[in-house]
Amino acid sequence: MCGRYTLKTDAKAIQAELGLDETPVLQPRYNIAPTQAAPIVIEPGKLQLAQWGLIPHWAPDATVAGKLINARADSLPEKPAFREAFKRRRCLVVADGFYEWQHAGKVSQPFFIHLESGRPFTLAGLWESWHAPNGLEVVSFTIVTTAANAFMSRLHDRMPVFLPREARARWLAPTDDPSSLKPLLEAGPPEALAAFEVERHVNSVAIDEPRCLEPAKQVQLSLL
Repeated sequence: MCGRYTLKTDAKAIQAELGLDETPVLQPRYNIAPTQAAPIVIEPGKLQLAQWGLIPHWAPDATVAGKLINARADSLPEKPAFREAFKRRRCLVVADGFYEWQHAGKVSQPFFIHLESGRPFTLAGLWESWHAPNGLEVVSFTIVTTAANAFMSRLHDRMPVFLPREARARWLAPTDDPSSLKPLLEAGPPEALAAFEVERHVNSVAIDEPRCLEPAKQVQLSLL
């Protein structure tokens, strides 16, 4: 599961990490939430904004977007909402951290998860182009998830699929056999993950500020 994430890295660092043709114009984001716009890579070297929450091209309306923010890796070849996009419309979702909640009774404690290095990274995604009844085109995306690794399993049984640098071009490239991409969906993060408890500001989609990353003043739960 991936329900909130961040992209606060300096734009030039993002350009260098992704090999973009131009330096992107981006505002730091500390709490990217479903149905909001966020940057993705559909073709190498180019970044564009899209709505988080997939709207299949055949959908009668946009209400499904909030339900299709994640796509299970094992369901991509069969599930109608993802099958065609998996074959032809794969993308990279750019991030530098994401949130997950650990539940214990009535306590729900948010954690911020990131690479130990603090570097930005790319997640496996699918994208779609949907045309509203008024003719407006909406480009949307979903984040592919897989079974949690040993680190993440202490928080949740799912985690987003990380695509290391050497796998990005292959994920984006056209292929007549999408099943050949299965090994990419099983690979773990490119380096060790780290996590810490944060205050509950992130629970509100209206708060997209540095305070979302404030360490929790009182440790409620633990990954240990």
